Amino acid sequence: MTMTFGKLRVDAQIFEELKKNPSWWIKFKDNPSLYIDIRKDNQVNVYFEGGSIARIHYCNKHKKLQVFTHHKYLGLPAPSKSKLYIECSDRIGYIYDEVMKRIQTQYSQKSMGEGMNTKEKWSEKFIQGMLAVKSRNIHLDTEFAYKDIQEDIRMDLIQCEDGHITFIELKRIDDNRMLHETNKNPEVIYQMRCYKNFIEKYSSELLEYYKKVFDVKVQLGLPVPKTVPTSINPIPELIIFDRWIKSTSKRDIHRQRIYDLLKRNDIQYKVITNI
Repeated sequence: MTMTFGKLRVDAQIFEELKKNPSWWIKFKDNPSLYIDIRKDNQVNVYFEGGSIARIHYCNKHKKLQVFTHHKYLGLPAPSKSKLYIECSDRIGYIYDEVMKRIQTQYSQKSMGEGMNTKEKWSEKFIQGMLAVKSRNIHLDTEFAYKDIQEDIRMDLIQCEDGHITFIELKRIDDNRMLHETNKNPEVIYQMRCYKNFIEKYSSELLEYYKKVFDVKVQLGLPVPKTVPTSINPIPELIIFDRWIKSTSKRDIHRQRIYDLLKRNDIQYKVITNI
């Protein structure tokens, strides 16, 4: 099998155009609540709290950058039932504040009324997005995806510390993929084994790919880790978000069963309780 990440080109036209810093691009980059990731097909995604709010690509036909966002964020009806995203590069710079206000009103999980929404209600996507925003010094990518006849891989976070890239899977403590009622291995065990095999098999290709991702982000003036990627951690890491506020005997037993299961299967994991 040939890895397809060779499609990513540091000199792709989209990146040359973005380096000219159109006004809407500067607004995306300067917003501290957003983060921006590079995609293997020479596209760029802008994220808010784990959700993609804008997709940017270069249109060869029209020789211009195009920005697509959901019609509801633009305050417009959907063009059709099958077409929910609208190209808005000609107006996004003028209506940026209105768009962000709609996104924060309709999408944000941060607040409920006047107070902070309880973390027990936070979605996995929200947790992922907040981790990316709050770890910009090591954040290199999110939503790593690769699919072909043999592989179907999707990992949540990619971090780079001291040049060392680590692939991270994120799960909430109460995710039903984390534990069975019986001692049968849950889905997360097979996920982590699959990821480990994939990383080991394609470590050199993955390293070259992420060197290019790093270079593109530097060219575009996006936040990057302090050190250029130089190696791949062959072991993926599982981050468990323990969102339970109150402890009960049932929850304590649940936690311990998960930890014991992961240790028995040599799964590298870390537990966090807040962001």
